[in-house]
Amino acid sequence: MYEMLLKMHTVQRRLIKKTEAVISKDVELRDLERINGELKKRLIRRPGPDVGERLNQSRDAIKAKSRQIKASCKPDFHE
Repeated sequence: MYEMLLKMHTVQRRLIKKTEAVISKDVELRDLERINGELKKRLIRRPGPDVGERLNQSRDAIKAKSRQIKASCKPDFHE
């Protein structure tokens, strides 16, 4: 009878340790899921590579228009 009680206490202690380990892992998992969600939100807000390409195209178009406007505004002294 006494041996059964000792064995039961041992099993209960093991169960408590395992339960604590599971709770600890669960907390860690929730933290990682929260961090993952935050990183996904940041990633969604970041522009893709096509945005940089479009920016370069727009910049080139503005430079071309500026040159065109400057060329049309120069006085012509040959008239």
